[in-house]
Amino acid sequence: MTPQEEALWQAVTKKEYEQVKTLINDHPELINAVNTNGRSLLMRVVLLLTPPLDLIEFIAQHPDLSFENSKATKTTMSVILSTGRPEILAIFAKDPHIIFDGENLAYATAKKLVEGAAQEKVEKYTKMLTIIRDATIRHAITTDNPSLLERLEKAGDNLAQPLSDGKLPVRLITKDCPAPLATSWFQSQIGKNQISIASKVDSFFSNARKMQDAQKEMEEVNRRMLESDIKLLGKTYNSMEQVASALSLTN
Repeated sequence: MTPQEEALWQAVTKKEYEQVKTLINDHPELINAVNTNGRSLLMRVVLLLTPPLDLIEFIAQHPDLSFENSKATKTTMSVILSTGRPEILAIFAKDPHIIFDGENLAYATAKKLVEGAAQEKVEKYTKMLTIIRDATIRHAITTDNPSLLERLEKAGDNLAQPLSDGKLPVRLITKDCPAPLATSWFQSQIGKNQISIASKVDSFFSNARKMQDAQKEMEEVNRRMLESDIKLLGKTYNSMEQVASALSLTN
């Protein structure tokens, strides 16, 4: 262990969190330090009795952070989930690394924790599950990766249920984010009796087609109105020319 690493772990033990930041700023490689117990710096501070959220956020935003560390004895997500603290996971809500717990979906790990949690902890684990579900679905649509949707479904998720913001997963597919492969996957669910997503997807694409047809109809109406306006304008100019011609003759 280097002197810098020793200083880092001492600062963590003494809860000198500003000193931890200073050491990392001076020695960026410390952001991925692993102690003799096989815990990365992130794991170590997450597992503190009173986790320093400010320091965790500092670590999360560091450009050199390796979310998972091959030298660690556990996965970062398994440690974060074990805390039952959604406020910690929320710091990483937009980080796609939280989608996985090793080779498995973090959703599956979180779901097991919810199912096995004591009653007083169910709410917090459920919040963590929701954060992971949102992140997984959004990442699947953004990267057009239907295999993530398939794995979520197999892990027991109902993709007919809305995200935490109330939006249905299928409605993340937009003109700006067409996600053709994900679109095909959702369409493949139509007609599957065992999945309620089928009716939601069928309705979504039916409405989308209706909107496209309505848009085409509006474009046609606008085109006809424009043609009518042009013809009317032409007649107006013709009338004006005739009046001007008549006036010139009288003069």
